[in-house]
Amino acid sequence: REKIRQLTGVHDLLKKIQFIFELPTRLKLCLDQESYAQAVRYYAKTSRLLEHYRSLSVFSSIESECKEIIDKVSKKIRENMTSENATGSEITDCIILLISLKEPPQQLAKEYLDLQETFLSKLLVTTVDEMSNVPADYPFKSSEDYQLTTSNERAIIELSYLNEKFLKELNKFVESFNGFFLQPTKECKDAKSPGKSPAKSPKNNDLIRYVSTNLDIEVKELVRKEFLEFIDAITSEYLTIVDGLLEFPENIVDFKPETHVKLLNKLNFAALSCASLCSVIKFDERIKEVISTWETGIGKRLFGNAEKELIEEFVEFSEKQKTKVFSSSQQRFKYVQTFVLDTETWLTTYLTKDCLRIIEECMNTEVPMFENKDDVEKFLKKFQAEFREFWYSIINSMMKFVTPINPYPINPQDPPPPIISLIMSRMLLDFGEIIVTQVYTSFSDRLYTSRDNKNRFAVDVYGGYGERHAISKELTQDVREIVGVCKDIAQRILERYVEIVGNRISMNVRGLYTMKSGTTDLTDASQPIGVSKIWNVIITELALIEKEVVMLYGTEEENNLDDQDNNSLQSTDQNSAANQDNSITVRSPYAHSNSSYSSINSNRPKTSNPFFASFTHLTSHIDKLFSDRIEIFGIVEIGKPGIIMGVIKILLKAWIETVRMQTITNKIFQQIQVDSEFVRLKLWKYIEDERILNTMLQELASSAFRRCAEDPLPLENTVIEQIAGSL
Repeated sequence: REKIRQLTGVHDLLKKIQFIFELPTRLKLCLDQESYAQAVRYYAKTSRLLEHYRSLSVFSSIESECKEIIDKVSKKIRENMTSENATGSEITDCIILLISLKEPPQQLAKEYLDLQETFLSKLLVTTVDEMSNVPADYPFKSSEDYQLTTSNERAIIELSYLNEKFLKELNKFVESFNGFFLQPTKECKDAKSPGKSPAKSPKNNDLIRYVSTNLDIEVKELVRKEFLEFIDAITSEYLTIVDGLLEFPENIVDFKPETHVKLLNKLNFAALSCASLCSVIKFDERIKEVISTWETGIGKRLFGNAEKELIEEFVEFSEKQKTKVFSSSQQRFKYVQTFVLDTETWLTTYLTKDCLRIIEECMNTEVPMFENKDDVEKFLKKFQAEFREFWYSIINSMMKFVTPINPYPINPQDPPPPIISLIMSRMLLDFGEIIVTQVYTSFSDRLYTSRDNKNRFAVDVYGGYGERHAISKELTQDVREIVGVCKDIAQRILERYVEIVGNRISMNVRGLYTMKSGTTDLTDASQPIGVSKIWNVIITELALIEKEVVMLYGTEEENNLDDQDNNSLQSTDQNSAANQDNSITVRSPYAHSNSSYSSINSNRPKTSNPFFASFTHLTSHIDKLFSDRIEIFGIVEIGKPGIIMGVIKILLKAWIETVRMQTITNKIFQQIQVDSEFVRLKLWKYIEDERILNTMLQELASSAFRRCAEDPLPLENTVIEQIAGSL
């Protein structure tokens, strides 16, 4: 047995020696037959033995001859590798052979990266060009594919084609490069004696498991950096193409989310199939970002569309108000009421029907993406965040619309008409009292208490008029915050309206009682013969402001304006374009919103203005010391009385400042006395608290006494009543 073992060893050694002596011939035959992989295998199998016995002349000559042939093989391999028609797999096969031939690894890494970069870039461009021509019956191989029956699902076909043609090639390259150059070195195990391979470019089904290089740490990090930069860039291009397949239609209402949801599910499945990409650049995390961006984007698009259309409606309304296309004030008031009601109805319908339908269709699509309860929760949280952001954005846009610096398509030097502020204030108040709660209730009922969420805990939320709404606890905090913000901004915009209108109407009293103003009848008569002409214009304009306010904030009782007063106002200024509308009866659709405000006191004041009688500087200062401080630009009480009172306070304050800045004669002093009585008579019906009016008229009288250059000679009450009451 020992002899047999010795003879067997000798026999094996002779076979190896015989193979070495025949190696040049074998290599030459492989070179002629273009079987380069076979030649590399033969040489790799004997290279160590030849190096070991290089000192023997017979082996030295064989090694030299084999080296010369292998150099030619290596040259041919590089020619095949750099061919324009070389595929990614062929390039990888050639790199495997060159690594087996102990080519310099750093050079091979650069060549491999450059060649694959060129190939994959061209492949991506070609694949994108071919995607539009992929037949509808493109053969799917994955069990995750769905039966495509509609033309709207064309994007799924194109994504499948893109993944099959490009993504798989990219993943193969990442796996190969990472195994060849970046992972720890593996021992190269000898394969079994290979048979004859007729192929020009052999498959890398076995060698890829064994070949690797041994790069220095610094070189490896440099190679890794360049490799990751390319993979990141080419992956970004791929994801950009995917984003193009996920574009929303121009009219978001026509959007069918089922196609996008299926496409995202297929994309997620493709990411899980690319283990190398996931391990190297966290491809699965980037796909999750795409899904998350889409989930956020659908909310932004849905709600952004509503905000855009709402602002466009306000722009169009502003232009109509400026161009004065209305034949009468009655037509204008009717248009305003219709605009507010239609806009609120449209917004509510859009949110509770169109937006809610699309979100429901997303969740009801039968894909693994929405079968997991945690995934549904994440989707709803993103939707909730976008919905909350929508309300804040729309409130902010409305606030900006009425500010002096206007970013919307209206000339900044040509601000929107004041009624826009009044309308926005009314709408935001309705948002806070009704619309927000109703919309959130609909979303809570259909999204948060459906499917497997029927056991969710609901919280009672009360609307602006005491009605109770059961809303999911996840949404309760949002509802309360948004309702509070809507009411707060409604208050601020209303104050803005009062400020604008008050300043506009106050322009009429600036420069009053001067010769240049032309608004005071300064004749040679011993006493005033009438009220200053400008007050007729001011009272008429105030009546129109009242109609605007009643139209949006008034009650039914307040709509029944006194026809007798309207007729008297019409007779005061026949040249005023607005006086023809004083007899119009405006019906307000918002009577329910002001039930908390008391009606205006209709008792006409019986006493005349006492502020100009027996006035001294001492009593002036004492009365001012103990009088109530009136805040001119303070909080405006929501409702007709508060709004009109705010405008009147600005008007009276401007009148007081006008008198305070002038030096007047006794004749002008008496004119102010007559005007004061006229204003008191005309403004009584707008005032709930007459103390404010009395205090400001008293301050006016005080300013008139102090600014009179002569000894003031107040008119008798009977004379004042005769002059002011006759108008």
